[in-house]
Amino acid sequence: MKVFKVFNKYFPTKQDVEGPEKIMAISSPTVVKHDVHVILNKNTGSLEGIPEAWKKYIENTIGKDEMQENPEAALSAVMFWNRSMLNQKGEVGYMPTTPPVQEVSEGDKLGTNSCDELEDGDQMKIHKEKLDTSASSTQEPQIACSLQAQGLVEHQAERPELGGSISPVQVRKKVSGKLTDEEVMAEFQRICSPSNPETIYERDMELGAGASGTVFAAREKSTGKRVAVKDMDLSKQPKKELILTEINVMKELQHENLVNFLDVFLLNNHLWVVMELLDGGPLTDIVTETVMKEPQIAAVCNHTLGGIQYLHENGVIHRDIKSDNVLLGKDGSIKLTDFGFCANISGDEKRQTMVGTPYWMAPEIVNRKHYGKKVDIWSLGIMAIEMIEGEPPYLKETPLRALYLIASNGKPDIPSWQKLSPEFQDFLSRCLEVDMEKRASAEELLSHPFLSKAVSTTTLKPHIEAAQKLLDKRISSEM
Repeated sequence: MKVFKVFNKYFPTKQDVEGPEKIMAISSPTVVKHDVHVILNKNTGSLEGIPEAWKKYIENTIGKDEMQENPEAALSAVMFWNRSMLNQKGEVGYMPTTPPVQEVSEGDKLGTNSCDELEDGDQMKIHKEKLDTSASSTQEPQIACSLQAQGLVEHQAERPELGGSISPVQVRKKVSGKLTDEEVMAEFQRICSPSNPETIYERDMELGAGASGTVFAAREKSTGKRVAVKDMDLSKQPKKELILTEINVMKELQHENLVNFLDVFLLNNHLWVVMELLDGGPLTDIVTETVMKEPQIAAVCNHTLGGIQYLHENGVIHRDIKSDNVLLGKDGSIKLTDFGFCANISGDEKRQTMVGTPYWMAPEIVNRKHYGKKVDIWSLGIMAIEMIEGEPPYLKETPLRALYLIASNGKPDIPSWQKLSPEFQDFLSRCLEVDMEKRASAEELLSHPFLSKAVSTTTLKPHIEAAQKLLDKRISSEM
């Protein structure tokens, strides 16, 4: 009897299977695919298919009339904002109002056939869908967006084998292109100097602090040379690859208009990046606190373009040109810094990665088009507006609305436009040309007549000192 019971257990009869006392056990899903449709309904002027908290925020920020007037720009802004600014977990209780930096991994391309890793482990693919042709002819056309979420499983499904466990066909191994934390840390160990930086440098005043770490002035004990040190706690850095990118760019590229790298150390999971010290601080201090004249603006643009052109010649896009990332020295030095968002390109190669800071961002990035080196030129034009007006366009707007205005307006209005010289107006128009093909290159702009107005950058010293006094920020050249 036991033999029959065991046999029946594994090979039940038809009656056994269909009997009401038998309950089928259904396993948990192993691969989950969930489609969420974000739709702009032109009848109602509202977005459908998104969490209520998002909907209210978006409608209050952009407005129904503007969404109906320029739905493509509205959706571009919403999709960009959705992918790169929001924590993808759960609904949003509040939205950021300060200028957050955008970063989406290099593989996150819109309209591709693969989903790549996003922040917090969520994976999404965003693409436009064609309208349902079966809809009623009286219904207003709708613009739809599909967000295909595949981040609900712990691991991605493995690629199926061809025809069983053994196949005569050799299959290419797919590489994600991303380094694991262990690989990044191993690379840090490889590139860092083995010495203890605390025995080499004496820490001095703090120069600034942010999400990526603290920057402080220091003195090299053996020579008395003053340096700047960026101290980053790697345990608090979710994007360690960006830091690795920044260090590698700084180590390989040396130019008079780039902040030059000196050394890097790893101490108790803290990365110390040692750079040359510029005692004038960021250009932001000057543009927000003092009024610059055209010849001084021309001088800053000239030196900044020198750094941009050098990067572009070496196949690098900076992708985050703004006044915060231009440092000044009282000796007249003007240098680009912060290379965490740099990308390596070849020739006229294009990218589609969504990266940068919203207010300085080129329209082609917001509109999710392929872009090239000229995104840095657009950002330079916005930085020139900073030097005219004291802030970039749309700074008083929320990031989402700023993205919408960039996508819909293209070249921004400049309140002081009529007060500018014809040469400066033309320079700005060449920088802020929406058509990427018509926008000037760094090489072309370096010979622009506006730059011939440039005066010595040492004329900025009174501006630097005035700004530091107003902001109570002093960076002395000596201890």
